[in-house]
Amino acid sequence: MFYYLFLPFTFVATFINQGGYVLIVLFVVALYMWFLISERFYFYKFQLKDLIDNKHSNFQETKNDNPWINNKVKRMFIAEVNSHKSKNINQIKGLVALCPLLGLLGTVTGMIEVFDVMAYTGTGNPRAMASGVSKATLPTMTGLVISISGLFAITVVEKYIQSKYAKNMSVFEND
Repeated sequence: MFYYLFLPFTFVATFINQGGYVLIVLFVVALYMWFLISERFYFYKFQLKDLIDNKHSNFQETKNDNPWINNKVKRMFIAEVNSHKSKNINQIKGLVALCPLLGLLGTVTGMIEVFDVMAYTGTGNPRAMASGVSKATLPTMTGLVISISGLFAITVVEKYIQSKYAKNMSVFEND
């Protein structure tokens, strides 16, 4: 009965054993990246419009007779909205770029294991080298899969930003 509850954890443990410890780092980076992506989606879906409305009402309260000051205050509020809008985007892009490099690190560590086996056995025994080859290919594949999925997600986030942001920022256009 409990076997089926622990089955996914068994698969993950087997995958990590086959691919080496670099996979643990990749999984942590992937979890952090997807946490940031989820936070951005939540912000754009539920908080962006309220933030823009709040900044617009603050602008309306601080308006005076001087158009130059009004323009500068409006730009300040728009800059604050832009700052909140683009928060963590560069960090997500950096994590997307980091994943293939971590996969490459896993490739290097796996190849070191292959060379250690070759040095120890003195021949090119395929059975002895299979573990190292597995540790060389699985992190590369994992890093690329995480990077590609993150790249698609950040593209969707940026398209969503452009569509929602332009529509919601129109309240500042009339002032």
